[in-house]
Amino acid sequence: MNIGFLVNERRELGVEQTTTLMMAAAVRRRHRVCVFGVADLNLDADGRVLASGCVVDEAAPAALVEQLCVAPTVPCALDDHDLAIIRTNPGRDEAHLSRHLAALRVLERALEQGVPVVNSPRGLWRALTKLSLFELPSELRPRTLVTRDFVAIQEFVKVHGRTVIKPLDGTRGRDVFVLEADRPSSNTHQIVDVILRQGYAVVQEFVPGAEHGDVRVTVVGGKVLEVSGHAAAVARVPGRHDFRSNLHAGGSAKPAVVSGEMRDAVAQIAPMLEREGLFHVGVDFVGNRILELNVFSPGGLHPGERLYGVDFCSAVIESLENRYPSS
Repeated sequence: MNIGFLVNERRELGVEQTTTLMMAAAVRRRHRVCVFGVADLNLDADGRVLASGCVVDEAAPAALVEQLCVAPTVPCALDDHDLAIIRTNPGRDEAHLSRHLAALRVLERALEQGVPVVNSPRGLWRALTKLSLFELPSELRPRTLVTRDFVAIQEFVKVHGRTVIKPLDGTRGRDVFVLEADRPSSNTHQIVDVILRQGYAVVQEFVPGAEHGDVRVTVVGGKVLEVSGHAAAVARVPGRHDFRSNLHAGGSAKPAVVSGEMRDAVAQIAPMLEREGLFHVGVDFVGNRILELNVFSPGGLHPGERLYGVDFCSAVIESLENRYPSS
């Protein structure tokens, strides 16, 4: 297959990122891999989607990252590709948000021209904020308020007690705080102000057990990804002095068991994921409750591969081969 990867910027990828590992897996499986960033897309006068990227042929992640930095830029047409994979993350590139929004629309154009695109540009557009959580059945998610009303936040905390507050557009555990109803801290107003200055706040009841971390489950094609009897699931455990379990916020990765309740929850949301064109998704669980859906560049496969000694990224590429066989 001829596979194109859309990323934030190709020279910024790291060796342990899931995106890099997926590219290396695609090379190992003898696919032609072209990588381009959100600033590298064009529409010609006929509306054809073009890109300026680099072709990589290194199967080792470290060598591939080096090649991304030095390989010459070559022009390519998206309709020459058998598959385009969107691995961008607008939340980590806020200065260039307009480029990301334009790139999604351009890739939607490529989809209309017959190029399979994963995840779906339209599905990603609809999932740009944590509002996508409301697409889930209410029994699978925490009670959640989205507001800019400080009084409404106060009332929610009074009713639900210990509460998590975070920005609607946040990522990597950035600016996530706990508010306490019975022991309001002196900086509660400041915390809320920090969040509201960024836009809307997401306020959620604190799910019992969340203090011990969460479980990131990788879902591919509406099913829990599994290789050799190992589910692609990682328990993310908070550090000693932080309730956040995000690995980028100091959390650590531990082996995890995907419970029957988690599998049932995945089965319940599978039709929605299919409808939205969200083929590769990271689902964050506490117990059987879903805290968040990660649809832009869902990660977590590197720690899973390290913990279980299996190649999850090749399994993702194989699933894509089966879903979009080249002619």
